[in-house]
Amino acid sequence: MAGHQAAAGTLKATLGSRSTRLTEQDYINLIEQGFDSPEALLDARDKSLEAILVRRGAVDAVLAWQAESKPKQHLVSQEQAHSSAWQQQDLATDRTGDYVCQLLEPALTTVPLAADIPSMFQSALHRSGILPFPVPDVFYEAQRRQDNDMKFYLAPVSLSGAVAFSSTIHAVLLKDFPMGSEMVQAGQFDQLVCDIMQLLDRYARQLNLKRKRYEGEVSLTLNAKRPDLCVLVRSALLFKGEDKSEEGQIDQAVAELKQKMRRWSYSYHGQVEFLLCYAMAGGWVRICMLRRDDPDSCHVLSGDHSIYDMRGRLELVRIAILLYRILAIQQTQLPSDAVPLASVLEFSSGTKITVMEDYVIKRVDIEKQPLLVDRLAELQELYKATRASEHLISSDEGPHIHKKYTVILFPYGEQLGPGYLSFRIQSLAKLQAAIRCILLALRDLHAAEFAHTDIRWPNVIECSNETFCLIDLETAVVLGCKWSVRLHGPHRVGWRNNTLTRGRYTAASDLGLVGQLLTEPGLPPLGEFGSRFAEELMAKSLSLQQALNHLWLQS
Repeated sequence: MAGHQAAAGTLKATLGSRSTRLTEQDYINLIEQGFDSPEALLDARDKSLEAILVRRGAVDAVLAWQAESKPKQHLVSQEQAHSSAWQQQDLATDRTGDYVCQLLEPALTTVPLAADIPSMFQSALHRSGILPFPVPDVFYEAQRRQDNDMKFYLAPVSLSGAVAFSSTIHAVLLKDFPMGSEMVQAGQFDQLVCDIMQLLDRYARQLNLKRKRYEGEVSLTLNAKRPDLCVLVRSALLFKGEDKSEEGQIDQAVAELKQKMRRWSYSYHGQVEFLLCYAMAGGWVRICMLRRDDPDSCHVLSGDHSIYDMRGRLELVRIAILLYRILAIQQTQLPSDAVPLASVLEFSSGTKITVMEDYVIKRVDIEKQPLLVDRLAELQELYKATRASEHLISSDEGPHIHKKYTVILFPYGEQLGPGYLSFRIQSLAKLQAAIRCILLALRDLHAAEFAHTDIRWPNVIECSNETFCLIDLETAVVLGCKWSVRLHGPHRVGWRNNTLTRGRYTAASDLGLVGQLLTEPGLPPLGEFGSRFAEELMAKSLSLQQALNHLWLQS
């Protein structure tokens, strides 16, 4: 840097007192870019230095340089210099908005198929695949002289007038990215990709991007499950990433992308069929895609791009442009009422539900529900026995207690409680599908020798248009047990006088509660067969298999 300062002083002295509008840092920047003399500057093509100096109002400095420089063909008249100054003054009105519109053309009108995404990335990474990025004219000329292919990636800002975009790109390309921890590299990726997407959105306004990194999360369980980066659109996750500090760990980062996204929720992901993501290790970035129809695979969309060289950074900026275009159209597939990622739902029972990308974390205050402490082993056995059920809430690891009762649950779905029931179940066919799923859930639960005891609409979630799931297994008891307030708590809300059979909770007790679901106000009319079905269930005159085979469910 000391050498650059000395050379800058020499260069400034050559220009003389008429160049006082240029700062010392301006000269240092010119020296760093290879222009260490007036002659070198004037040899630059398209008079790019003149454009920069004039744009800063340093018309006299241009004339001074040209008066002292050879060959004479570089000399211009004072009138020409001032004319050039007037042309450059147009750049005071930043045209980044116009440039961004061109950069995002053609706009995608339909969401591309997952099968088409690899070719889109290949095209974007082709050297002429995307409009060149504007940078300061002198910087462009310096890069083009070193590598002629840079003309496919960069262009003088004087051509587009996209000053704000040029400033951002220039800063990103010159930034010193030291090697470091996951956190350090995460910040570097954000500058190369996330900041560029947010710059695009500032002008295009097609998305409402939010970026989350959960550095402060203290839960070891959540740390093991969460992505390192989440990019949210309308509060829903559409782009995520995994970071590792060592270069040899990139395959591990890719594997974690799969491990943390094995389940898709209709309620959270809507019609989204693929999720774009990245894996980063030791400064190398790999762009990938997870597909809904192939949850066990992670499809690689690009080679590895280095954040430490110019070409790698430019490729990542191009990827940011394509990501923005895809996310802008992909957001149309999101549900309109998705719960924001990592939001916490609190209940008076002492329960907190944290919503993650494809699962929820249930935490219960054991001071408010002390029975969970005594029943922990029983509940662990229950979750293990029903883990494979498609119609019961599930947990891979089961519950544990560390200050709070905690269990990680999937799938995530929309609750059918008060205020939502009539909105979500508007047709008889959908009601029949819900009841059928609840009966199938009871079949799995009863086969494990447990009963639910609290079958109400708030304990049913909609996971897709035709799939429903029974939740809140903490209310379950051993099938056929003698009811004990000390062991099981008070009778559940909504129980009828005949819910228990001689003081015991049986399979028929659960079926009676299913019958009561059908009497809830706001549901579609049941018809004759439906009303009879509800009455038979509440009278406990049907077995589970008879209920599944009932004429009303078959119609």
